[in-house]
Amino acid sequence: MPRPYQRAVRFAKLSAQLEAKNGDDDSEDEIDFPEDPEGDNRNQQEYMVKTLDTAPHFTFAAANTGMLGQMLHDQDEDMAQDFPNCLVTVPLPLFVAQDGQTPRVEACVQRPHDYEDWNRQLNSYNVYYKKRTQAMKQREQKHRENVYDITLFEMAEHIARQENPFFRDVYDYYYTGGNLNTIPFEGGGHLAMHVSGDKLRDLNFSEINSEAELWHPLHSAKMDDVSSEFFELFPLERLPTDSGHRFLARSLKEVSLYELKRGEDLELEDYKLICHSKFSSQEAPFTSAAQSLGNANTLALACQDRSMLFVDILTQQEIAKHNVRLLKGLQQTTSTWAQLLPADGNTFHYLSQPVLLTVDVRCDKPLNPCFASKIYSRTCETFSCLAKGVNPNLLYVASNHKLHCLDMRCLGKKLADRSVVTWTHQLTYPPVFMDTFAHRESEYIALAGAFPTDLRICELKGSDAQCVDEMFSPAMPFSPPTQEEALIDARLRGFVDVYSDLPERVKTCRTGLRFHRLEAASDQAFAQLLSANSLGDVYCQRLTLRDDDDHVQEIRTGLHTTEAIRYTAKIIQQRVQRQSLRCSEVQRIPQIREIFREAAKRSKPDEKPVIVEEIEIDYGIEDTDVSEDESQNTEKTEKEPTKSERKGKKKHKKKSKEKPKQQPKKKTPGKVNIKKDKGINRGPWQKSAYKLSHYTDFLSVRLLEIWNMEEFDNTRDVNREMFHERLQDKELEPEKRMADWLNQLPSQPENTRGDEVTEGNPDLVPGTKLPKLYAATTAEYLEMNGHIKEQPITPKKELPVTFRHEHSILLPGQNTIIEGDLNPRPAKRPKIKHVMGF
Repeated sequence: MPRPYQRAVRFAKLSAQLEAKNGDDDSEDEIDFPEDPEGDNRNQQEYMVKTLDTAPHFTFAAANTGMLGQMLHDQDEDMAQDFPNCLVTVPLPLFVAQDGQTPRVEACVQRPHDYEDWNRQLNSYNVYYKKRTQAMKQREQKHRENVYDITLFEMAEHIARQENPFFRDVYDYYYTGGNLNTIPFEGGGHLAMHVSGDKLRDLNFSEINSEAELWHPLHSAKMDDVSSEFFELFPLERLPTDSGHRFLARSLKEVSLYELKRGEDLELEDYKLICHSKFSSQEAPFTSAAQSLGNANTLALACQDRSMLFVDILTQQEIAKHNVRLLKGLQQTTSTWAQLLPADGNTFHYLSQPVLLTVDVRCDKPLNPCFASKIYSRTCETFSCLAKGVNPNLLYVASNHKLHCLDMRCLGKKLADRSVVTWTHQLTYPPVFMDTFAHRESEYIALAGAFPTDLRICELKGSDAQCVDEMFSPAMPFSPPTQEEALIDARLRGFVDVYSDLPERVKTCRTGLRFHRLEAASDQAFAQLLSANSLGDVYCQRLTLRDDDDHVQEIRTGLHTTEAIRYTAKIIQQRVQRQSLRCSEVQRIPQIREIFREAAKRSKPDEKPVIVEEIEIDYGIEDTDVSEDESQNTEKTEKEPTKSERKGKKKHKKKSKEKPKQQPKKKTPGKVNIKKDKGINRGPWQKSAYKLSHYTDFLSVRLLEIWNMEEFDNTRDVNREMFHERLQDKELEPEKRMADWLNQLPSQPENTRGDEVTEGNPDLVPGTKLPKLYAATTAEYLEMNGHIKEQPITPKKELPVTFRHEHSILLPGQNTIIEGDLNPRPAKRPKIKHVMGF
């Protein structure tokens, strides 16, 4: 049974049990049985736990229960609300990377795709090796002699070809901190650190404005000596005052410490980037970094081989190296991902997928473990990221199902022992980024994943309180309006250009998330949520307090979001230049013809002109009045034998067993054996110019303009059958052929023919053969014995191309020419009705 269907069945059974339990309770109340509130609470809690274990984590949002066993602090229904106290706007662009064409392969999408392909190929090698091993004869003896199937060596080669040995483990979340952060600036302001460019290797520093305006980079630097894109950026605090603005940049195999310093010899507005130290690892890639709260010079680095490295920032020397040994129940886990967060003094929070640990610099032993729900139940809950809030006793830990607010003063290995409030975030994939912001006794937690639609904001009331009973969640996790749904609404309304680059740009993966406080904003916003994507763009979503009407209804799209999408489309069209398509365009005759002529002049060497003489050839073809189809039909009837002849031939074939020898064909006098011509070469398109000139579609007209069609003969086509038929009658002389043709004319008496011509033709004078001339004043004529002199008809020598015109049978002086279709359509095939059995 599939897992989703199995969960649905269990969920239906549990719902039926709960309804039956409620019905029993009602009947007991009617009989005045004593109530047992402790038992009811226990059954309710068990039911909620079973529901979360069996139902999908994104389909039951009301299960926001924690250690208090309640979702709301006040049980009054009037105080309950569905949305938090903050109202979030649509993302607006602050920085747009000039990267050309938007659709491209992103690194954060390519890594899991490569891992899946690599793992699939490895599994196929393994399965094929097992099949070949089972079919192997004497395999035990061969294995003792180290003889194995060749598929084993192919699998070993597949593993050895992977440069990163930790690539074989579960795919890790490299963006533990995000490549977007803020750093204090001179004069009390803040600078935003973000990345852009090819493979996200360009560092940018922009001054943050209180209003939603485009950022102008204060300084940009291109880093070509790093192994990968920048996964994490955060400022280094509590350093000596003369250290300037220092920050840490982490890539896959390097962790570098930079300083942004104003140039002394340069102008006041110019800055330069100085690299103070660089820590590299050739053994295992780095996954996270953190600065100690007790000693600002101590830096903790987490590696993928489950080790932690402590180094001194100033001396650049290694202080200690600890191996984070997982406990007994976690030996089978293959997670190599970890995220670090400073705890207190010399301790750090070490978060991996199955467990949350506390690591101390002074001892090589993990302390105070807290396991995920997967260790104690059948649920698939694993940790993915963590963050710290205003209260030093609270720690926010996110998993692929929920967001837990843990109290670190409580001891226990289960999440239920430490959780204050738990939210079911309903994200599609495990969250990767998390940040917190406090305002008016409420703390807002932003939780986001790699996909742009995975963004939730949770609210915790009483976060500064020392007592756990004063902390509660007033609302469920809130999903702000995304740029994609606002774009869809604006395009349906017809407010956005359909050719804008937004549909593909809003689907890019998220690579950073950070809150920033606002002071005295014009739109009464108290904070803005900054987010960066894999193209290098930075967007902001402003947070304002909700009104009474906003608490009741949430308006996600409309005219207020259409203006934001219009502004975004306008900025992206100005900043991003779309690449031209790689295709050729058909130009008109003057341009293309000159190019062809110049190329022909360059390619051909200088040669003497060749004089071409036109030779007239007399083929001796007899002109007949019979059409081609009739002549072909007569030939077929002459060649077809009778039925008796066919039967005689068939009987003769049956009697004769031996095949007769092939005798050479006798050559008949007067006939020439002509080889069949396979085809006639007709130029560039293998068609005649006469047929090409009749094409009227747009593409053919444009293409024919490239060739100079005036150079080709535009007369009608010549069929091969015309040559074959007429060349056979070569014995007749031209004079004899002309006489035969004249004899074939229909014989009519002259009087009747003249009368018909004169009476039926209105252009002639009645009773005569003279044409009517209304405007004629004089006439020139010549009389010879009372008859008009008729010029004798002589055969005319014609070129081969003139054979396409059939000779007319009209008499001299007749001007009306009526010609039939040379290529008539074939007659339709008669429908034949077949009867079964005949």
